[in-house]
Amino acid sequence: MFRKGILTIVVVLLASTMVWAGGWDKNKGLDKITITGELVCIGCSLKKMSGANAQCNLYAHHAIGFKAQDGTLWSIVDNEKGHDIIRAHKLLEKKKATITGWLYPLAHYIEIDTITVEGVSMDEIQEEALREDKLLAKRLLTREKGKVPTMAHEH
Repeated sequence: MFRKGILTIVVVLLASTMVWAGGWDKNKGLDKITITGELVCIGCSLKKMSGANAQCNLYAHHAIGFKAQDGTLWSIVDNEKGHDIIRAHKLLEKKKATITGWLYPLAHYIEIDTITVEGVSMDEIQEEALREDKLLAKRLLTREKGKVPTMAHEH
């Protein structure tokens, strides 16, 4: 009886660990989750929370991440579904969102499968991200060796 109880506990612990495994599931279907929270600038959030020397105006360009309801910060995987979210900071910062996707807890990344943002359409997000990407590309062309890019906007 005691061995069955121990075995049951071990199986439950292993199964619960697999739920948070992120990329361990080759089919990425079994561990997909839905999480709600707020879209935030990761660098600015770290600066406010812990005094990080984040220089978002120069380097990260206020890259959008995700703050879960429990306060955990997640960076977004920069891929086909995540790029426009990351780049559309002027439109998305401090907006409530629901993401369905995969968590990679060791790296604090979330990979988006689907996202809904309160009061904002995907078309608006894509337009804003495209504007930001074009502006960044233009500014990076003027960068000189050993100097940081000159950004024209503040947070």
